[in-house]
Amino acid sequence: MAELIVRAPASTANLGPGFDCAAAALDLWNELHVEPGTADVVVEGEGAAEVPRDSEHLALQAFALVAPVDGYRFRFVNRIPLERGLGSSAATIAAGLVAAALLSGRELTDDALLELGLPLEGHPDNLAAALRGGVCLIWRNGAGPHTARIATDLPLAPIAVVPRSRVNTLESRGRLPDTLSHAEAAAAAAQAALLGAAIAAGDADLLADAFHDRLHEPYRLPDAPLLDELRTDPVPGQQGVTLSGSGPTVVVWADKADAEEVARQLGQRFPDTQVLALAIAGQGAH
Repeated sequence: MAELIVRAPASTANLGPGFDCAAAALDLWNELHVEPGTADVVVEGEGAAEVPRDSEHLALQAFALVAPVDGYRFRFVNRIPLERGLGSSAATIAAGLVAAALLSGRELTDDALLELGLPLEGHPDNLAAALRGGVCLIWRNGAGPHTARIATDLPLAPIAVVPRSRVNTLESRGRLPDTLSHAEAAAAAAQAALLGAAIAAGDADLLADAFHDRLHEPYRLPDAPLLDELRTDPVPGQQGVTLSGSGPTVVVWADKADAEEVARQLGQRFPDTQVLALAIAGQGAH
C-alpha cells in the first residue's frame, strides 16, 4: 500500500449553552501518516516532546480498537495545541479510528466509531465534531450515543484566543455545582433551545443572543480570565464569546466580513496569546 494520510479537525465544544451536547469542528488539522514498515511512532509539531511514542499513543490505542497496529509506521503532524480546549485528543482518536477502518476495509458508521472511541475520549461532543465535521449535537436515547451534524457552517466566524496556560478538565469540572435552582435550569434550557434554533436557521443575530451560558461558564471564570475580560470589555466587532470546552481558550465570534480586523485587535490586546482566525470545518476526519 501507499502512504495513507488521515486529517482530523480541532473542535470547540459547548458553544456556550450547549454543555456536553454541542460542538463545532474547526479548520485546524492534525495529520496521521500511516505506511507499511517496522513499528515506529514519529511526532512533529504540537506536543512532540510530550506525547507517547509507542502503543500508549492515543491514536494507536484507537487504531487498535479496529485493526492490529503491527506492521505499520505512524507519523503525526500536530497543529492543534494540547490541553487548551480545542479537542486535540478527540482529533487524535478520530484520526486513529478512521485510519484503521480504511486500512482494514471495515465500513463503520460515525455512531459506531464514536462508541468505539468514547472509552478513550471523555468528551463525546468533541469526538462527534472531529468525526463528522460541521456543527454536531450528541444525545443518548436508549442504547448508546447518537450524533447528528445539524449544520456545515455557522453564520459567525470563530476566532480562537489561545493562552499559554493550560487547564485540567477534571479540576475545571470540579468547580461546577451539583444542583441549580429550577429558575436557573429553565433559563439554561431556553438558551440551549435558542442555540439549536440559531444554528439550524443560520441566523447570526439569534446565534449572538444564544452565546450566554448558565450551566458551566460562570463557574469556570477563575480558570478563564480571558472570558471574563472579553465579556466585560469586548473588542469592536465582537458578536459573542464562548469558552472552548473547559478552556482556557476562548472563541470570539464575529461577522465574517469583520473577522480579520477582530483577530488583529485581539492580537494587539493579548500579545502573549496565539490568535487563530478560523472557519468551521465542513468535513470531519478523512
